[in-house]
Amino acid sequence: MGFRRGFKAEANRIALRVRQQMDLAPHAPIDPAVVCAHFEIELLELSEVEPDSPFLGEHQDAFSAVTVPRGLTTAIVHNDRHHPYRQRSNICHELAHCFLGHEYAPPLLENGDRSRDSGIEAEANFLAGVLLISNEAANRIMSDGLYHQAQGIYGVSKPMLDFRLRVSGAQTIHQRRMGIVRYSSK
Repeated sequence: MGFRRGFKAEANRIALRVRQQMDLAPHAPIDPAVVCAHFEIELLELSEVEPDSPFLGEHQDAFSAVTVPRGLTTAIVHNDRHHPYRQRSNICHELAHCFLGHEYAPPLLENGDRSRDSGIEAEANFLAGVLLISNEAANRIMSDGLYHQAQGIYGVSKPMLDFRLRVSGAQTIHQRRMGIVRYSSK
C-alpha cells in the first residue's frame, strides 16, 4: 500500500510542529500523555473505563486504543495492560488520527465486524512512528551513536526503532558517511 505523494514528508512536518508547539527540539523524545494534555485530548486507561473488560485479560491483543468523541472534546482510550512501549505507540497512533483530521468512525459495523479503512490506518501507523522518532531524531540517533540507548530514550520497541531508522533514511545516510557500501540484490 503506497501513500499519497508527499505524505511521508507531511508526517515529519506534523511531528516537528507538535514538538515546536511543545517547545521541544526537533530530535527530542515526546511523552504521548503530555502531548494529549497539551492538545486537550483526554487520555483514559481501559482499566479505569471498563475494569472487567476481556481486553484486559486473555484477549488483550484484540484491543489497543480508540479515539472517541466526547461532546466537544476528544478522548483516547488505550489498553494499559500492554507493554509501556506499545502503549506509547498505540496512543501516538490515535493522536495521528487526530492530527491528520481523520473522521471518527464507530469501531464496529452493524453486523459486528470491525470497521477499518486500511488507507487511513496505514497513515496513522506511519505518523505514529514519526511522532515517536522524527527524521531528525533518527539522524541524531545514528550520528551520535545512540542506537543501543535509543529504545529507552524514545520509549519504542526494537522493531519500531529499526523501522524508523530505515524509512527515515538515517541508516543509509550514516552508512554513507562512514564509507560503508551496501549492495542491493536487485
